[in-house]
Amino acid sequence: MLRRRVPNDHSCLFWALAYVAEGADVNKKKAQELREVCAQDAMKDEDPATRALLLGFNSIDEYATWIRNEFHWGGENEVLALSRHYGVEVALVSCESLQVMCYGSDHHNCNSRVYVLYTGQHYDALVAGASADILPADETRRFPKGDASLNAQAVELARAHNVEAARKASQRRAKKIKCGGCGALLDDSEAFAVHCGEVDHDDDFAYDCEEVEVVIEGDQPLPEGSIDLNAPTVYSFSNAAREVLSNLYPTPLTIGGVQYPSLEHYWLAAPFIGRDDAIATGVATAPTVEEAGIVANGAGPHAPRPDWRDVRGSFLLQAMRAKAAQCPAFVEALKATGDKTIVCVDVDPWGCMQAPGGIATGQNHVGKTLMAVREEVSKAAA
Repeated sequence: MLRRRVPNDHSCLFWALAYVAEGADVNKKKAQELREVCAQDAMKDEDPATRALLLGFNSIDEYATWIRNEFHWGGENEVLALSRHYGVEVALVSCESLQVMCYGSDHHNCNSRVYVLYTGQHYDALVAGASADILPADETRRFPKGDASLNAQAVELARAHNVEAARKASQRRAKKIKCGGCGALLDDSEAFAVHCGEVDHDDDFAYDCEEVEVVIEGDQPLPEGSIDLNAPTVYSFSNAAREVLSNLYPTPLTIGGVQYPSLEHYWLAAPFIGRDDAIATGVATAPTVEEAGIVANGAGPHAPRPDWRDVRGSFLLQAMRAKAAQCPAFVEALKATGDKTIVCVDVDPWGCMQAPGGIATGQNHVGKTLMAVREEVSKAAA
């Protein structure tokens, strides 16, 4: 028994049955034709009221309109209708129950059997052939009824699907930046910039890179610098104003004799403190974080202190310590994380981490600083 995959969309049942029953090409025209077969089968019923009730609709016309819609899935009712249409017994192989359920066995013109695999969300055709690479013209699609050996083979295919589905479900994915010069995988664009400054590439290197997805199997360790946000040892939070641990949390802080509406205000002002006091004051007095960002981002490229990238970690630590000293709710939230790894989830690759592929990557300096302050708070309370 071999599995022939059909497109994974709303018409997979119709395409799978068309394939095993007539070897038809998989196309929307054929699927729509079989939807119409199902509609006509219901409309010809001698007791339309009872048929509509069994189908779960108020009337046969309502069902006919529903099944003609290409976005609606087919199910047992449609399997029965198409079994009558093709004059075959349909053996539905369930990956959920690992059983073979036969439909249409009592039709008077039913003289052979076809097999369809059902995963719980998708239907595929099952055929037979001497090898996996057999051409469609040489495969067998119709079988004698009641062959137990075929049922056993079909169930084994269902088992194989379940094993593969479990393996894929356990996979985790991480986004990486791949260097176009040497192929090195870096966590983010900032790490790529550092890499380009530290590694010698050939003369043709044009600082090109691409984003790639790294797949990690369930039993493989995570890449260095990656964190599984679903791990029980991790406490993650989104960088949003509602989160007490977030820099955006609206709690006033006084740092260096200046009051800021939030830690984020101070963070945005810090690159200009002692270098351009007008910009620093404009950021500190902005009513909202958004307006503070407009002021900071509107400064010229030479306005921030030139060593900001080197000293920003110490400024962040200073701000976190001030928040711990002045905001009791912040301290309580820190203590509530226990000894878990704290991760701030946001798009900033230096301060936070992001997980577009399922595994968080980024330098997470906000989380690391929070853990450093948590340790200081715990020691002070001991």
